[in-house]
Amino acid sequence: MSEAAAAGEALDEKTEAIVDAARKTFLTRGFDGASMDQIALVAGVSKRTVYNRFRSKEELFGAAIMESCKDYLPVDVDDIEASLPPDEVIRALGRQFLCGVLKPEALSLRRIASFEAGRNPAIGKTYLEHGAEWMVKKCAPILARLAVRGAYKIDNPEEAVWQLGALLTEPLYTRVLLGGGPDDMDAAIDRQIERGVTAFKKIYGTK
Repeated sequence: MSEAAAAGEALDEKTEAIVDAARKTFLTRGFDGASMDQIALVAGVSKRTVYNRFRSKEELFGAAIMESCKDYLPVDVDDIEASLPPDEVIRALGRQFLCGVLKPEALSLRRIASFEAGRNPAIGKTYLEHGAEWMVKKCAPILARLAVRGAYKIDNPEEAVWQLGALLTEPLYTRVLLGGGPDDMDAAIDRQIERGVTAFKKIYGTK
């Protein structure tokens, strides 16, 4: 994978086109049904150009997952941290994350990864590394900084991110993933966020 893609940085124009084409192809054809030839065709580049940037379809799948995950965090994280109390920071970031993972595209990619992982564990590992684990690494420093502000007592920021993610998403995420979404999604998201933040404060709060 290109260095920029592996680090989660901005992609050059051709790499971005390839990743976008890969995401569209995976969503329409599944992992097995997608081919590097098809992805190159959709991206409007040569197959050699694709392989110059990504060594395999698995790497492309990982890049597609990571690009989707970038939408889960706002670009103005520093401004949010500086302008809001800690609980509101978590609410704001949590809402962006929850709305992101509940998008139809994100749910479809999760279903593809879950299905393929049973036959090809490398696909599950790719999804984990470029999805959840990437998000944990991005969010752990945020929780660490909030702890420095005295709002929370957090000894292990990465572990706290895993727990916060579960509190902010479950049980709503699993229900929607399996086709049991609520009639009023906005209201369900509001309830999920409030319950998640309240539970997180009970675990990590200093008061």
